[in-house]
Amino acid sequence: MFKAINIEATFHLAHAIKQELSSQLEIQNLGISPMHVRVLKVIGQTHSSTAMDIAGLFKRDKAQITRLVNHLIDQELITKKPNPNDKRSQFLELTTTGEALQKKLKALSDKMENRMIEGIKEEDLEIFTQVAQQMKNNLIDRS
Repeated sequence: MFKAINIEATFHLAHAIKQELSSQLEIQNLGISPMHVRVLKVIGQTHSSTAMDIAGLFKRDKAQITRLVNHLIDQELITKKPNPNDKRSQFLELTTTGEALQKKLKALSDKMENRMIEGIKEEDLEIFTQVAQQMKNNLIDRS
């Protein structure tokens, strides 16, 4: 029973985070989903990501990532530039508008995280982070 409770609690936490982020994105009228936020974050951090890189990172099929990327291009949040090492692929970059949105999303994320951890001791958060990381590693190592 204990193990089922851990899985259920983890599922509910992940779902609550995604719901809150979706709600905040809707309130801000940004026209993007939590997955778009994740893609934007990767592109902003790496400066040399391709759609294939993102698909591999998120373990999603390339078609799904391509749809997300095309939506972000249509909204002028990202652009493609040639990959000098592989003419078949293109690097994805944030536009100026995308960079501005990234800053807004960072502030939104910080506010949401502060609300989420309210009343939790620092040492408990450190333990939670270590345990969650170990759980993730355990699943990845056996996949």
